[in-house]
Amino acid sequence: MTIVEFLNARLDEDERASKAVPVGARGRDRALAEVAAKRNIVRGYADAHHASMRSLTPGPQADTGGGDPWSELLAWRLAVKYLAAVYRTHPEYDRSWEG
Repeated sequence: MTIVEFLNARLDEDERASKAVPVGARGRDRALAEVAAKRNIVRGYADAHHASMRSLTPGPQADTGGGDPWSELLAWRLAVKYLAAVYRTHPEYDRSWEG
């Protein structure tokens, strides 16, 4: 299981739990907003990872947009690791994601 798959599964669980709370209940909207924000971070990492892999591919599909895709990918990777650390007691959490 990748860190992206792990986080998406945990966010699915968080979203289901938040939606189970009655509409108008204190904290429900914020919890759903937090899930959406975290999904955007995970998606940003996945997109950056895809772009960095594309930049390594020779040929016309290579990304020549400039910049340093590895620095961007590292920043996203750290953000995703911080998100995953919230679930470090989950049995599917991989300790290699720490640090």
